[in-house]
Amino acid sequence: MSLLFGKKENEVINLFRDHLNMVGQVIDETFKIIKLSCDEDCTDIVKTVRQKESEADSIRRNAETLMYSGAFLAQSRGDMLGLIEAVDKVANKAETVADVIYLQNLKIPDSLRDKYIKEYECSVESFKALATAVENLFENIDKSKNAVLEVERWENTGDGIERSLIKEVFTLNIELARKIQLRELALQIGDIADRAEDASDRIEIIILKMSA
Repeated sequence: MSLLFGKKENEVINLFRDHLNMVGQVIDETFKIIKLSCDEDCTDIVKTVRQKESEADSIRRNAETLMYSGAFLAQSRGDMLGLIEAVDKVANKAETVADVIYLQNLKIPDSLRDKYIKEYECSVESFKALATAVENLFENIDKSKNAVLEVERWENTGDGIERSLIKEVFTLNIELARKIQLRELALQIGDIADRAEDASDRIEIIILKMSA
């Protein structure tokens, strides 16, 4: 099954790339919040995160409109719609991480900041691999397959850091409510990579259909 048929399809592919770029910016902006020290304000960064997530939504809707108007054959259109929606959920989860910190005025203890950064880095790398998988789905299937495996590898690495981080959180001499907040933050960061893996699963299905 070929994914390229004409002008509309190429327009959608360009929108996929624009969408990936914007989702990547949402993830990167949220990462800035994780790196802030306890006495730094994240209000402006959160506003940027929300703005870029909204822009990602707009690009996704434009791509979906084009697909509903006839881009791609009917048997592949549903897969492509599902893929861009799955990628968009990665941005949604990154925005959730920003909101968890901002709305709860959550301060990451200095003793744990490096671990939160390392966990978030795994989510960043999982998304980068996902972006490579999506881009090469239209150009180089083998590279797309390899990138899908990279998404899974980074997600698994992040899971290990998440478990270690949560365990360490509950050894701290702080109030239980704050421990629960910090645990939630670790889980939400891990969910970014989980969402990336969900999207990469969709790519695997598309590749299997193309090979059938």
